Amino acid sequence: MTEQELLQAASAVGCEAGVCPFSAVADSLLPCRAASRLPQNAASVLVLLFPYRMQAQPPKNFSRYAAVNDYHTAAGAVLTRAAEALRLQDPDGVYEPFIDNSPIPEVQAAVAAGLGVRGDNGLLISDRFGSFVFIGCIVTDREVGAVAAKRRGCLHCGACRKACPTARLTDGGECLSAITQRKGELTDREIAVMRQVGTAWGCDLCQEVCPLNRTAVSAPHPCFTVYEDALTEASAESSDGKAYGWRGKGVLQRNLRLLKNSE
Repeated sequence: MTEQELLQAASAVGCEAGVCPFSAVADSLLPCRAASRLPQNAASVLVLLFPYRMQAQPPKNFSRYAAVNDYHTAAGAVLTRAAEALRLQDPDGVYEPFIDNSPIPEVQAAVAAGLGVRGDNGLLISDRFGSFVFIGCIVTDREVGAVAAKRRGCLHCGACRKACPTARLTDGGECLSAITQRKGELTDREIAVMRQVGTAWGCDLCQEVCPLNRTAVSAPHPCFTVYEDALTEASAESSDGKAYGWRGKGVLQRNLRLLKNSE
């Protein structure tokens, strides 16, 4: 299996992709149950990008990534299809797909595959799609030996650090996105920050201010067919097929209530 054949499999399912040696991430593997699916003799990682930015303007009160249908299901199905096609092409090879619940440090793998740069906010920034991408990986036991392309670097301009409402990027505070996902009672300070930003789920401030995102194209992967302009009581009540659905309606309804009470 050559690098070109791997990239063709990614292109066939509509993804920009790159390849890195497994050794580029082997020392940084993440502990998770999915790690048991890693090929015993893992040699290469095919990294696929799933852009999700549908519109220039962000949705009203939640993160862009949650405005589209759940990427675990939508992008996961695409990854599975690509892996199956590779197995048909190379029956003796092992091809295991991973997304989000993955032992692969996805940003590190994408950078090593030449797909972009790691921003100071920890996110991958691709030349075409900016940071508005999900990252999927297919790990194979086939040696490819790809050489990553050189890309422009993060500007280190400090915009994301200045915009972070919890000082996570400067002082190590908790990301607002994590705060909006937490069960139980929130502190007065956490509620105040949520109201300040106006978010009921997630936070995109560090992405919206990034200069490298100014030219990001709105060209979502075809697997994303749904777009919500705002998180509402109705969508919180029926959240099947959404990236926020795993948390349950209680947290979503609490957050919407907190925002409403601030009006």
